[in-house]
Parts: sequence; C-alpha cells; structure tokens
Amino acid sequence: MKNLKWVLLLFTFLAIGITDHVEAQVARRTGQERRVVRRKVRRHNRRVVRRTLRRLPANTRPLVFRNVTYYPVRGMYFVQRKGVYVRAFPPRGFRLRTLPAAAIVLTVRGLRYHYADGVFYQESNGEYEVAKPPVGAVVANLPEDAEEIDFDGVTMHELNQAVYKEVENGYEIIEVLEDEPDN
Repeated sequence: MKNLKWVLLLFTFLAIGITDHVEAQVARRTGQERRVVRRKVRRHNRRVVRRTLRRLPANTRPLVFRNVTYYPVRGMYFVQRKGVYVRAFPPRGFRLRTLPAAAIVLTVRGLRYHYADGVFYQESNGEYEVAKPPVGAVVANLPEDAEEIDFDGVTMHELNQAVYKEVENGYEIIEVLEDEPDN
C-alpha cells in the first residue's frame, strides 16, 4: 500500500512535467451568452536549480542582519531551514567589508556597481551595501538558479526580483519587481 502511494505520486509528477503547454479555459458571461476564452501558457521543462547544502564548509562565519543569520559560501548566501542550508539573497541594506571574489564592476547611468551571483553592491563608507538591481545593467552570465519565464514567445529570466532579457552580449535587466507592502 505504501508503494502504491509513491507510484501514484511519481506518475502525477511525470504527467505534470511532460506537459509542454496548458490551455486554460475562462468562462465569461455577457448577458445570457456564455463565452469560453482559451489561453496558452507555456511552461519550460527546464528544472530550476535550488542550491542547498547539508553542511557548511569549515570556518564559515555567520553574518546576522535583521535577526536573520546568513552564511556566506563562495559568494552566495545561505540560511538554515529544516536542517539544511538553502540559498537566499541578502536584503537591500545588508553590508559587507569585502566583496565576493567573483564580483565584477559595472557602471550603469554613471553609478558604479559591483555584481556577483545575482546580487548588486554599491560602495558606501568603506563597506559594500546590497543595492537594488539597476535597470539597464547588462551581465554576461546568470546563475543556474535563475528562473526561466516565457512572455508571448520572448524568453525572460527572473532572479533576485529582477527580470532579465537576453541580449547580444549577455542579459539586461528590464524591470525590477517590488516587494508588496504589508497591510
């Protein structure tokens, strides 16, 4: 009986994963008439990589910001959840004394930024502060955990609340998603 549940669960995931596109039906009433509108939503079968660690490397020093403990590992940040360490992006305002080794320098609209693994930094009083991703910035590569999305046949990528569009020399930020205010 236990194996039957696992087989059904596996079959369900396979059936969902194989779906190339889904047609959504929306029923709209106009007076007495009922009209069905079909929309195509394309889903890519690319699996989004979620980076997790079971153990932290030796000598990893925790950084606490707004009562959340971040663990920096090779330029990425992890938080502890349910016994494992899950990749997380530090919030805006988070400060570091030194940049990750993979950081590159970008100039966008006259402002200087440092970029590493989906996070933008600006220098402030001898430290580096996590900044809002600048619209118009072009980066050569995106981390593997960037989520691929499709808007009417145009492939975009979303990472750390920034929407990237593929251009000739890399990926350009075309929009920054804002946090919804708490009500």
